[in-house]
Amino acid sequence: MATFVCRVQFLDDTDPFNSTNFPEPTRPPLYTFREDIPLINQIAGVHRQLKAPHKLDDCALQLSHNGTYLDLESTLAEQRDELEGFQEDGGRGKKHSIVLRTQLSVRVHACIEKLYNSNGRELRRALFSLKQIFQDDKDLVHEFVVAEGLTCLIKVGAEADQNYQNYILRALGQIMLYVDGMNGVIGHNETIQWLYTLIGSKFRLVVKTALKLLLVFVEYTERNATLLIEAINAVDTKRKCKLWSNAMEILDEKDGVDTELLVYAMTLINKTLAGLPDQDSFYDVVDCLEEQGIEGLAQRHLNRKGTDLDLVEQFNMYEMTLRHEDGDDDSQPPAGCKERRRASLGGSSEKRGLERRRSRRHSLQKERGSTSAPASPSSPHCQGPSGSILPFAGHRMEDVSEREEYEEEEEEEGEEEEEEEEEQPITETSTKEESRRQGTPRYFRKTYFSQVFLNPFSSHIS
Repeated sequence: MATFVCRVQFLDDTDPFNSTNFPEPTRPPLYTFREDIPLINQIAGVHRQLKAPHKLDDCALQLSHNGTYLDLESTLAEQRDELEGFQEDGGRGKKHSIVLRTQLSVRVHACIEKLYNSNGRELRRALFSLKQIFQDDKDLVHEFVVAEGLTCLIKVGAEADQNYQNYILRALGQIMLYVDGMNGVIGHNETIQWLYTLIGSKFRLVVKTALKLLLVFVEYTERNATLLIEAINAVDTKRKCKLWSNAMEILDEKDGVDTELLVYAMTLINKTLAGLPDQDSFYDVVDCLEEQGIEGLAQRHLNRKGTDLDLVEQFNMYEMTLRHEDGDDDSQPPAGCKERRRASLGGSSEKRGLERRRSRRHSLQKERGSTSAPASPSSPHCQGPSGSILPFAGHRMEDVSEREEYEEEEEEEGEEEEEEEEEQPITETSTKEESRRQGTPRYFRKTYFSQVFLNPFSSHIS
C-alpha cells in the first residue's frame, strides 16, 4: 500500500474579493495520502484536520509549487507527473504543501454574482480587486471566460462611469495576457465592440487604455483585424455613423491636442490594414477613411511644427502602404503589406492588371486629370449601366475589344488613319510599350506625401 506524506494547508478564499494569498496555518501539519485511492474520497480527512472554513463540496486541492489543481476524481499515482518537483526543497528550508481551497467554478460564479448585484462603493471595490484576482490565479481566467464573465464585464461597464470603466479595462487587460483569456475575447465580439465604443469617450484615460487593448488584440494574430472590422461595422451601423468615426474624431482633435492618442489611433489603423486578408477589405477601410478626410488631416499634422516623430512615421506608413497597393510605388512594400491583395480577384496577370481595384483617392485624382491610372471600382463613374464594375479607365472589357477591332479597320483607310488615331484614347498595349521605352512606371500619382515627405520615409520608418 503506497502512501504519500506531505504538508497540508488551506487558503480562505470563500469570498474571492476578500481573500488572502497566505495559506494557513503557518506551521502546516502532515497528512498521509493513499496513492491508490481517488482524492475525492480523502479530501474530507484533510478538511477535518485543517478545520477549514470552506464547504466540503466546494473544496479543491492545489499544489503550492506550481499552482496546479489536482483532479479529485483521480488518484495521486495517476497524477505523478503533476507532482514532479514537489518533494524538492523550495528554498530557505521551505517545503511545498498541498493547499485546500475553493473550486475555480465556485469562485467565478461568486465573482460574477457580486458584480451583477453590487453598486456604489461595494461595486467599486469589487472592480478594483478584479485585476489582482486574475493575476493571482491564472486558472481563474479560463473559468471566468467559460462562465460568460466577459458579458458580465461589458454589461456592468456600459452602465458605469469612467472610473469603473477604467477598473474593468485593467481587469480585461489582465485577462488578455493569457492565451485562454485572449481566445475568449476573440470569440466574444461584443467585447471588441465595447472597446471600440470607448475610444469615443470624453475621458482621456479610458480612450488611451481602450486603444492599447485594441492594439494588443489586432497584433495578437492577423485574423483579428477582420474581427475588429466586424465590431466597428456593428457599432457604427447601429449609431448610423460613418465607419471608423471614433478613430477619425481622435485624429481630428475635436477634444484638443493629445499626441499620444493620435499615435495610438493611427497605429491602430495601420495595424488593422496590415492584417486584412484581401484587397477588397483593404480598400473598403481605406476608402472610408479617405472619404472622411484622412489625407487632409495628415497634411495638417505634418505641416505643424514639432509634430511627434512617431506620428509622422505612422502617417508616412499609411501613405506608403496606399501608394504601394495602388501600384504607384514599385519599390519594396512596407513592412506588413501583403502582396496577395493584388491577386484577390484571381485569373491571369493581365486580367488582374485591368480589373484590380484602386483607392478612392486614386480615382478622384484621375478625374482631375493628374494621373492615367484606373479608377477605384467603388466610385460611381467606374460602373456600367447595370452596376457592373468597369475595370479599365471607365470602359467595359467588351468596349476594349471593340475598340481594337475598330483600329484594325481604320488601318485600311490610308490617310484618314492618322486623324482617327489622334482621337483614340490610350490603349493598354500602347501604354505598356511607352512605359518600356521611357523606363518609367505605368502609373505615378504625385501627392502631398510623395513631393514633400519622400525623404523622411527612409529615416522615420523602421
